[in-house]
Amino acid sequence: MRADELAARAEAERRLHPSVDAVYEMADRDAEVGGGIIACALAYRLFIWLLPLALVVVAGLGFAADASSGSPEEAAASLGFEGLVTSSIANAAESPNRWYALLIGIPLLVWATRSLLRMLVGAHRLVWVDVRAAAAKPTIVGSLELLAVLLGLSLVSALAGAARAWSTAPGLVVTLLAILPYAGLWLLLSLRLPHRDAPWQALVPGALLYGAGTEVIHAAIAYVLTPWALAKQGTYGALGLAAALLVGLFLISRLVVGSAVLNATLWERGRRRA
Repeated sequence: MRADELAARAEAERRLHPSVDAVYEMADRDAEVGGGIIACALAYRLFIWLLPLALVVVAGLGFAADASSGSPEEAAASLGFEGLVTSSIANAAESPNRWYALLIGIPLLVWATRSLLRMLVGAHRLVWVDVRAAAAKPTIVGSLELLAVLLGLSLVSALAGAARAWSTAPGLVVTLLAILPYAGLWLLLSLRLPHRDAPWQALVPGALLYGAGTEVIHAAIAYVLTPWALAKQGTYGALGLAAALLVGLFLISRLVVGSAVLNATLWERGRRRA
């Protein structure tokens, strides 16, 4: 009986307040397109994308360590990655076969980026109910653009992590300010993904949601998931680290789908009012 009363009250609030109605509409759209399933598939693609990226990063850490006459751990700490570099990655960075990692990792990274772009295009077509035959195809140029955006997002994360490692107060300020470059980069990417004939202004809410949500997720990963995974490494081994990584990727993917749902819902509501 209590549940029925709450449902009736929620419906009454939905009729009275447009903001509540918009939330209901976003939830309905997300359920109709299977937002959770899309996020799972996107998280899997991101995991595959991280594998060749790891090859390139490991080789880069080795070259950075050679240039600074330090160790891979010190090179990673200067970028704020000290919590993510394990002894196995450090040993790989010290390997003399770093050029092979670059030669193999870069082509694989471009291929994985194209596969990720295909997934992003399909997800946005579903969310925006975009069934046009002339929808954007995952080209090499589009893949390189996506790779540039993803590397830009990674660079912002690295700078915020380095600021947090250097000092708590400046790190907090940099973390808050990082919302703007996150949102700007995601807006650029959203313009190249299916969004029907919506103008760029209609994509700003989703970009802001992505920027703010990414900061919250990164804080949860840095202060909760990563310490937990490292503390449980002796118990669960690599499975604990893999589980923490997959949870983080799923949260990011859910945020990607949510930003598209927000943009599509608000744009359609605006058209109906007009």
